[in-house]
Amino acid sequence: MAEIEYEVREQDLIAFNEHQISESQATQKFMRRHQAVVPGVIVSISLLLFFYYKDIPTALFAGVVGVLWGSGVPAYFKWSWRKQVRAMYTEEEKTCILGHYTLRTEPKELVEISERGESRIAWDDILRVEVTKRHVFIFVSSTAALIIPRKAVKKGELHTFVKEADQLIAAAE
Repeated sequence: MAEIEYEVREQDLIAFNEHQISESQATQKFMRRHQAVVPGVIVSISLLLFFYYKDIPTALFAGVVGVLWGSGVPAYFKWSWRKQVRAMYTEEEKTCILGHYTLRTEPKELVEISERGESRIAWDDILRVEVTKRHVFIFVSSTAALIIPRKAVKKGELHTFVKEADQLIAAAE
């Protein structure tokens, strides 16, 4: 059975929430609108001002606003979402979520050991495992997951653990 030890930090909690937001269809539609449609309308107005009214300074200003909107809005929204996520959790909740964890695979369940004790999750209660560039998320519901930061794994082989967990989840279905 595979076992890993790791630590979850506040930045990992924020990364999980950003992952959830970025996977949402509504958020993707919202971002496309603000990255392409709104700047496209502004640049079209800029072209109208330039070619029809021959108002070069206003056309340049509108064009620059369109380009800045398309490139700056994603960064602004990311900053805003991070701020909202930080406000979403109380210090008490952060204390419960953050800290040192040990995960161990067993034939019938996943064992999670933390400073607050030991818990067991049956493999058929786990929805899926998602692997990103910096994290592994083991989803126990559609909105909750065990967060495993790749760089914070102190003991054990993460790749082996994820492979074994995937196999046990598939076998439980």
